[in-house]
Amino acid sequence: MANRVKVSDMPSSAHIENAEILGQLVKAKRTTLNMKLADCAALCSVGINTLSRIENGNANCTLSAVFSVLKGLGIKLTTKELLTPDSNSIADNEWV
Repeated sequence: MANRVKVSDMPSSAHIENAEILGQLVKAKRTTLNMKLADCAALCSVGINTLSRIENGNANCTLSAVFSVLKGLGIKLTTKELLTPDSNSIADNEWV
């Protein structure tokens, strides 16, 4: 009998501040979809070891691989609007 996928918790952080939190998010999404590591890696066109390193928070993975995984799992990165609603200037409380 095949092993079942154990669902991982979503990260408790409200922001993705480092590779570890991003990896937790990726793993939580994959396990919520009941996907095994090998199946997800194939879907995202990355190697199993690459996906494992991303999920484990390895900061040395390529951006290309990370974005392939995010796209494959339907995860979109977003940011706050940098321009103020009524002008073309950058808001004082935002960074670039």
